[in-house]
Amino acid sequence: MTRAQSKVVPPPDPATGPASVRRRLDAVHGWWRAPRLNAWVVLLLGVAIVSRNPSTVHTPQLWAEDGTIFLVQADWYGLEAFVMPHVGYLHLLQRLIAWSAPQLLDPLWWPAYYNGVALVIWLLVAARCFSPRLPVPGRLWLALSLVAVPHAGEVFFCVTNLQWVTALVLVQQALVLPPANWRQRLGDLAIVSVLVLTGPFGAAFSPLYVWRWWRQRSADNTVLLATVLLGAAIQIGHVLQMGQTAFQALPVNVWAILEVLVRRVVLWPVLGTDLTLGLSPQVVRWIGGAVLAAIFVWALRPHPRRGLRAQFVAAFLLISVASIYRARPDLWAGDNLMVVDRYFYVPRVLLAWLLIAEFDSRPRAIAYLARAFCLVAVVVHARDYVLPAPRDYDWASHCEAIRRGEPADIPILPEGWILEYRGRPAGRR
Repeated sequence: MTRAQSKVVPPPDPATGPASVRRRLDAVHGWWRAPRLNAWVVLLLGVAIVSRNPSTVHTPQLWAEDGTIFLVQADWYGLEAFVMPHVGYLHLLQRLIAWSAPQLLDPLWWPAYYNGVALVIWLLVAARCFSPRLPVPGRLWLALSLVAVPHAGEVFFCVTNLQWVTALVLVQQALVLPPANWRQRLGDLAIVSVLVLTGPFGAAFSPLYVWRWWRQRSADNTVLLATVLLGAAIQIGHVLQMGQTAFQALPVNVWAILEVLVRRVVLWPVLGTDLTLGLSPQVVRWIGGAVLAAIFVWALRPHPRRGLRAQFVAAFLLISVASIYRARPDLWAGDNLMVVDRYFYVPRVLLAWLLIAEFDSRPRAIAYLARAFCLVAVVVHARDYVLPAPRDYDWASHCEAIRRGEPADIPILPEGWILEYRGRPAGRR
């Protein structure tokens, strides 16, 4: 026997051989058929979120009302600030963060705390898409759409604008399956109770909860609806107390509103800034309006998922009406696609959710068209995915006055904003 003939060939390693590869591929395929939250998904979502605006991590700074309203009023009024409306409604979540910061940390760390809590809440909203109680398709795509949709960037990731991403939780909560135990029941009520007192979105989305109760008049849905309606009544009361602004009382130009809505939500994501702004108002209205109408009509066709898609359509219309009433874009002198873009963030996400719900449609041409729309939106705005780092105003060099509770003018984001810190009452120093 020769040496070659006597050579022993080792058996394939079960950890690295073909069988192992097949098992791994089967595991990935099984996860894709029934996505569930795990450490890898959390890591992916976290990277996607942080990479959108990395300066919030490596150079945390306060943003606008983070400092000028929530920090200052928490420092001056303490717990009383919780019942103080800002721009016509309560901001419970923001008040909780601003109140807890000085209880836990030195002022040096407040911007990091504000941004850190905001990032965690963003991650929780994305992770909520994987809840077994949420009967939705394309869970990973739904979660990623929160950060991948084109946006000017003002909602990422600050305490002031947390209400925009948490508004989507109210849509999720209107869709979840009934609670199976007291832990889920109390969790649902806690989430909804906080969110209906964080911005006016409980009022905007209350018809979704009325419809949920009408379809299944259980005790759980009754309590949930009562919670939403109570929160909505409180917020509407503050809005009415503030009264209409002068421009909100002016006559409405429906065509101008449609033009801004479809330009911001339908055309800008797939055409980009230059091409979108180059289109005539008539083209914007008719082409964008036709595309949006076609998506809605198709979503409402007879189908096992029509109920889900109908609620996405309803949520889109409800939040669009509320946002348009607030912003009144028909009175703008012009539209550069950046002004108050936060008002169009939730409609843009909901439109993405409608398209994602078509990823497995029949005929397959519709599925490919929906996927292409989303892919083009990501590619067109890829160069703007990572927001540039803003100017560093060196919070550390300014926060000594807050430690002492003495008045100071402190520069914060966005550029040009000044935190006019008026000191702390003698009894609270």
